[in-house]
Amino acid sequence: MSKHDRVSTLFFLGLAVAICVEAYRLGPGSFSQPGPGFVPLGSGLILGIFAFLVLVGTFRSAREGENLWRSTSGSKMIYILASLVIYAGFLDYLGFPLMNFLWMGFVCWKIGKMGWKGTLLTSLASTFFAYLLFEHYLSIRFPGGVWGKGMVFFWAS
Repeated sequence: MSKHDRVSTLFFLGLAVAICVEAYRLGPGSFSQPGPGFVPLGSGLILGIFAFLVLVGTFRSAREGENLWRSTSGSKMIYILASLVIYAGFLDYLGFPLMNFLWMGFVCWKIGKMGWKGTLLTSLASTFFAYLLFEHYLSIRFPGGVWGKGMVFFWAS
């Protein structure tokens, strides 16, 4: 990767540090009683981890003579971007479970080049666990779509 990739990665690493410092000043609280800086601190840490990994990758790929971004097909990026716009547009109408299942199916089949069995299994599992995590454990309600507010997914609520 080029010098520009390292410079941009260092920028994001610095941004992550600044976010974490300011989030700590706000007071992150605890897991049981999160404060106003809890989510920004977590976001800053995640950004920092990814920036660090990409920075390490710039040195590795410089030795191997490859470029991560050029190895990714431009059409795949367009497919992903377009599918996310469609996902957001139809989420309220179709609801989270159906839209997530369809989107994961598209990503696994078109982008990941999985077979139909792997695509079906991955789509069902990711939708099930995302629904379980957000709806039942975190009590974050997603749009029910055509089934309405009180939609039941795999079990009775």
